[in-house]
Amino acid sequence: MSTRKDNKVTKDSVWLLRLMKANLFVVFLLLPLLAKTQVIVGKITDEKTGEPLPFANVFINNTTLGSTTDINGDFKISGSLPQNPEVVASFVGYTTKYRKISFGNRIQIVVNFQLASKESQLDEVMLKARRDKRWERNLKKFKRVFLAVPNDPFFKMNEILNPWVIDFEEGKTRGSKYLLASASEPLKVSNLGLGYNLDYHLREFIQTRDAFQYIGLVNFHEIDSVSTEKKKSWEDQRNSTYFGSLRHFLHSLLHNEADRQGYRLYLVDSFPPKTRTNVFHEELGNSIKKLPFDSLKIDTLPNGNFGLYWPDRVEIHFRKKAWANDYYTRVYYPLSWITSPTCYFEFDANGIPTDPRQIIFSGFMGRHRVGRFLPHDFVPSKDQLTLFSEIDSALLGQTRWNSLREKPYLTFNKSYYTPGETAWFNARMIYQNQFLVDSMSRVLYVDLINEKKELVIQETFEIREGMSKGQLQLGPDLKAGNYTVRAYTNWMRYYPESDYFYKPLPLISADREVISSTGVIPSDQEGEEISIALKTDFTHEELFNKANINISVLDIDSSFVDSDFSISLIDADLAKFIGEENTIETDINWIGTELGDYEFPEEEYNIEYGISLEGMFSDREGKPLSVPLTVVLGQMEDFGVIKSDTSGYFWGTGLLFTDSAEVAIAALNQRRKSFGNISLIEPLRPEVMVNLPKLQFETRPKSTIGKLDIFDGKYVELEEFLFEGEKKQTMEEKNYGYGEGDRSIGPDFLEKFPEQTLDVIVGMNMQGGGLGNFNWGLDAGEPLLIIDGVRYFSDSRESTMSALKTYIAAEVESIEVYTFNAAQFGMAGFAGVIMVNTKKGSRDPQGSNQVFNNEEFQIFKIRGFTPVVEFPVQKAESEIPESRPSLYWNPNVKTDRDNETFTFSVNLPKSTQNMILRIEGMSGDGLPFYRIFQIPVN
Repeated sequence: MSTRKDNKVTKDSVWLLRLMKANLFVVFLLLPLLAKTQVIVGKITDEKTGEPLPFANVFINNTTLGSTTDINGDFKISGSLPQNPEVVASFVGYTTKYRKISFGNRIQIVVNFQLASKESQLDEVMLKARRDKRWERNLKKFKRVFLAVPNDPFFKMNEILNPWVIDFEEGKTRGSKYLLASASEPLKVSNLGLGYNLDYHLREFIQTRDAFQYIGLVNFHEIDSVSTEKKKSWEDQRNSTYFGSLRHFLHSLLHNEADRQGYRLYLVDSFPPKTRTNVFHEELGNSIKKLPFDSLKIDTLPNGNFGLYWPDRVEIHFRKKAWANDYYTRVYYPLSWITSPTCYFEFDANGIPTDPRQIIFSGFMGRHRVGRFLPHDFVPSKDQLTLFSEIDSALLGQTRWNSLREKPYLTFNKSYYTPGETAWFNARMIYQNQFLVDSMSRVLYVDLINEKKELVIQETFEIREGMSKGQLQLGPDLKAGNYTVRAYTNWMRYYPESDYFYKPLPLISADREVISSTGVIPSDQEGEEISIALKTDFTHEELFNKANINISVLDIDSSFVDSDFSISLIDADLAKFIGEENTIETDINWIGTELGDYEFPEEEYNIEYGISLEGMFSDREGKPLSVPLTVVLGQMEDFGVIKSDTSGYFWGTGLLFTDSAEVAIAALNQRRKSFGNISLIEPLRPEVMVNLPKLQFETRPKSTIGKLDIFDGKYVELEEFLFEGEKKQTMEEKNYGYGEGDRSIGPDFLEKFPEQTLDVIVGMNMQGGGLGNFNWGLDAGEPLLIIDGVRYFSDSRESTMSALKTYIAAEVESIEVYTFNAAQFGMAGFAGVIMVNTKKGSRDPQGSNQVFNNEEFQIFKIRGFTPVVEFPVQKAESEIPESRPSLYWNPNVKTDRDNETFTFSVNLPKSTQNMILRIEGMSGDGLPFYRIFQIPVN
């Protein structure tokens, strides 16, 4: 009996001992967690009265951690707090204060605040409820810097809920303009992209033309959502935003994980040996050099933070995240650049810089504005490391296609016309991504459409450096009525029709005049960032009056600014400018818009670099074949090879000619004999699917009929506009006028490898094996080969590289390789140009009397660019000037530091009593302006 009892006691003791051990184990496990639980307590009172401030906000800067004071002004914040937090106290009507503290080995810290009351707070808020135009424009600039870059998908997901508390101050120092911003209350920001509401206490904001900086105290509040799907979306977006950020990079660097996390560092040469290209492999070892991670020194500081010694300028590649960048071709991951003015900066254990002013970053990391801010207590999900590239994949495609959008904007010399007149216009291309201008369309299509949506006039104009100009000849047989001008590029057909340019262009009968119910009011320039300084004077001759007009474009400080604009001057008694809803000032807002859920059409459209050819090739039996096709413009003015695909379809672009020309096309065999059949596809203009805009105006019988500026409508041949003695040069005569190529191979290099063939020499100088063209997936074909100024006409099956095998370096003086500017050579230069200068000189000179033999070719008549007719000037001063509505038109006026003022003179008939001047354009800083002036003839 006693034995059983002893056994029971022994078992109970063992069970109790085990329980105690288990409890002790749990306690030991909890000790690290308990050690991390820290507490901040304190009281907030009025600085003058000492009275407690109940319901005041207290938070840890840049976190979701915070609290409010109770009825006695006391607060408590507890949890896993930062080692050196900034504690912030704020209360409505009081100045915000913050204090940086350090826990050290302590678990609890007492922090008290005495807040100072703001005077006349209510009056300030009431006054700020009304803002002027200048404030509205500054707010727009502020948002694009403060919230997110305009093409960031998060830009439209962020909103400042109380913008009226912001004040702006503009000024200039050392010739550079700046914008300062301050806020009388915390900015309330709703971030629906990441699922946070922010209270941002703005301490400092400054923006100049080349840089910006802002500092503030921010409290994060997670947005409550009952949708599980929305919560998961926010979690994914937060993780995606974290990876590749400055915080992620510095945290990875601190823990020796930067290489494994996908980072690569390159030191940027402050004085590169040559002009930088956009080919990464060409720049490696030249303008950038690989920077090992172990060359960076990190010190541990007494306060628990870290000091990093940083080289001058470092280029950072994050290879584990898909992203569209515009800096390098064929590089599809984020690129960033970091510079530290003192070559040293500090950051904490989470990878957060302690003083943002110690570091300057741009590129992908520079996109992380408030719209992509994450609270410092955010902890990323490590299992997302392999998934975040997929999270951004949709944004990647959307961003890439959105950045390739373009849109024309046309300015006409008048608002309406009479049948038989000429409508002159200036066209400006607007791009979602200005860095891609050189890769975008160079062909503009302009149509005139009647009320039945039928095309009555179709013209084509060349785009040069994002600009074009031309005219529409309105035939006398056109009936009066509502017409619309449409402008677009072939590439734009891949995008929504809403991107096209549409503008009403009504035609009225010659015996009627316009009564505009919404007449144009002269521009009020007060508060505008760009203003026009206009000076006029008149001289009165016996037969006419002479108007002298001076135009200067000024900024807000009345300083001259670079600009380009169009000028239209009309007789106010013979014509009017009808109020236009869309101007350059409104249409420029298209930049930053998004495609949304747009579905691209199945039919593909290409970017055109000149007049294009499209067609089909088949053999004699009608079977489609994939073959090289030789294309010759006229008498060898241009030459190229394009390829048909397996369906026989071919497309090529880059021909540059005006009016019309003959183009010879053939598929040549090894004996240079043609075979097969070629048929061209007639290009069709797109149908009109949108509702056409209309101008609202009334007409009445004309009371005084002046002589209108009606011309016979016949186009003048382009050659008649050439300067006397100027003649069209052949490509052979122009070859040596292109200067150095993108890659020059001189005697020093050639002499090192005298026995090497030129294909090897070129390959040694072109890393990556290509010429660096970036034609958005187009088959560029073979580079053009020029030897001693003469084009090398190879067999259709002979490649450029195989032709280079027939030359060795010892025979050659120099080689020039053209990549990015090869479009100057026409269609033949679409894939680049290799120009070889041998020591013997030309072995096969082409005389000026050489004529292209087109016997083996099919000949097609192709329409080129519409000839541009110049606006007719007034007659000689000895004659009476004709009375006409349009007195002066200049589509391309430029002002700069050397030519700050544009001056022109117009001879006016004595009957002209009032004029209207319209100026429309852009400043060098990208600011649009549209101004109307009424000018009485004194």
